[in-house]
Amino acid sequence: MVVNARGPFAPVRSGALVGVVLAGGEGRRMGEGVKKPLRLLGGKPMVAHVVERLRPQVMDLVVVANDPDPAFKRLGVPVIPDPPDIQRAARREGRRLGPLAGILAGMEWALKHHPHAGWILTAPADVPFLPLDLTVRLCGHMHVPEPDVLVIRHGRHREPSLGVWSVKLVDDLRRAILEEGMRRVGQFGERHVQAELVWPGDPAPFANINTPEELKAAEARLARARPRSRR
Repeated sequence: MVVNARGPFAPVRSGALVGVVLAGGEGRRMGEGVKKPLRLLGGKPMVAHVVERLRPQVMDLVVVANDPDPAFKRLGVPVIPDPPDIQRAARREGRRLGPLAGILAGMEWALKHHPHAGWILTAPADVPFLPLDLTVRLCGHMHVPEPDVLVIRHGRHREPSLGVWSVKLVDDLRRAILEEGMRRVGQFGERHVQAELVWPGDPAPFANINTPEELKAAEARLARARPRSRR
């Protein structure tokens, strides 16, 4: 099922959403040094841009990060690691288990702190220019019967880690990670009822910052967007 976003905004239903920022990736393409979510962009960590743009659009927000760096605590929102059994599995494999682990952590946190919410909105920590009307467009297109998963598509590119997830998937997600060895977000989404919101216009708000070159370009873009001071 493909849902087209063109047309007037639908009613705002973002109050039922818990935001989950996925900041647990290793970011190897960014090179040595500071972890990717904490690389400075416009004088503040990249993940802070995601938090600031997403926080007003959801009822509550949590960041999933396995890095104990104090900079995460300064974001002003709860910061949680992957669930303990996921961390044990990661140690056995000698590597992180990917964004599915963060989605699971977000579902469990939402179920504990907002048991009546029903949905989480996930976003990776490397998309600092997210649209400010993202949840309006997403939640307004959750048609009845509602899908289990609603993800963004722009052009030919699907954003599997950026979307709305029913927390009812929590048990199946844990089994998929721990018992089936599933690691790809898109693969898990496709086993459930999944819809796409086709984003109209410029895909620039969904730009992922993965390399030093892309970070430099994002810095230039941010500088161009700042209002010039009057003399």
